[in-house]
Amino acid sequence: MTQQDSSGASAGLSETTIQSGAARGYIKLSGPDSRKFLQGQVTCDIDSLTPANSVNGAHCTPKGRMVFLFSAHCDKDDNIILQTHPSIVDIAIASLKKYAVFFKTEISDISDQYSEGDNSSSADLERLRSGIADVVAETSEMFIPQMLNLDALGYISFKKGCYTGQEIVARAHYRGAVKRRMHHLQFSSELVPQAGDEIKNSEGQSIGNIASALKTGDNNIEVLAVLGDKFSHLDQMQIGDQPLLSVTHLPLPYEIPSTP
Repeated sequence: MTQQDSSGASAGLSETTIQSGAARGYIKLSGPDSRKFLQGQVTCDIDSLTPANSVNGAHCTPKGRMVFLFSAHCDKDDNIILQTHPSIVDIAIASLKKYAVFFKTEISDISDQYSEGDNSSSADLERLRSGIADVVAETSEMFIPQMLNLDALGYISFKKGCYTGQEIVARAHYRGAVKRRMHHLQFSSELVPQAGDEIKNSEGQSIGNIASALKTGDNNIEVLAVLGDKFSHLDQMQIGDQPLLSVTHLPLPYEIPSTP
């Protein structure tokens, strides 16, 4: 995946900086206040960002709900590129611009400057099995960061200063207020759930939502599902409009932080 200038030559960030794989969207922030602006908006420490070091983070609403997730990269001129899910680019830009009016920063969609590889399916599966879910248009403002286990994945700095939604995110961390967490499940079905689909127990009670889902074989579906703690052990669930399904719980490649 390479950024192209108008002559077709490679420019800006290299393939070693931004990884190829599943189709992604790209947002560029340029201008002298870009870094300062983002530092006050996102969960990660933008001050640690260098041309050789990317950082992952989330942009939240004042209520701590995630608008979008991103991987941030910068070039030698300190232009910042946010790599995110393509469905969320317009939503992300609109949200950022609401807070950018007093900063000298220009925010633009530069997705068309990047060519994508042809291994999107394998990249999506690798991401899912790594226990990392995208925030997409259907799930924007649905989850707080800890619901997607972002505290276990290094997307949140609890040492940086204030940012939009920080009070809610910090309270969930220090007061043990995270009552829903993301889990890796597998089941048999001909239908692939959609991100945001509601999950119910056998009694029809809402217990969570789908964060990510993929078909991984004939009638084999794997999902990342955000479940209420007291329902996370269930092995029968109704997902979306499907009938009750038997589910298998698969291990995540990291430990979910325990509640204090």
